[in-house]
Amino acid sequence: MQMTSVTLVAADVPPDGAPRPIVPDAALLSSLIRAVAGPDDGLEHVAVAVAPGQVELVVFTTGGSPCAAGAAVSALCGRALAAAAQLNGWAVARVD
Repeated sequence: MQMTSVTLVAADVPPDGAPRPIVPDAALLSSLIRAVAGPDDGLEHVAVAVAPGQVELVVFTTGGSPCAAGAAVSALCGRALAAAAQLNGWAVARVD
């Protein structure tokens, strides 16, 4: 089993540095990631912590190397962001 950490950030932060006011709901984001996951993603568990302007994910996947897991989780997060209009303006900033 591989553990991958992901940071999502609000891409359109106001110029005064204030965080983006819309913060995704953790449970809904977790459900969305599960919904867009396919069998080849090997998704086992996802934990979500949200804050203004930032979302932290910890994703556990089966098999593969850490590098392969990171690539799969990055693609999975990209699909989740593209699938929900509420996540417009959010982007994957880091995958470890």
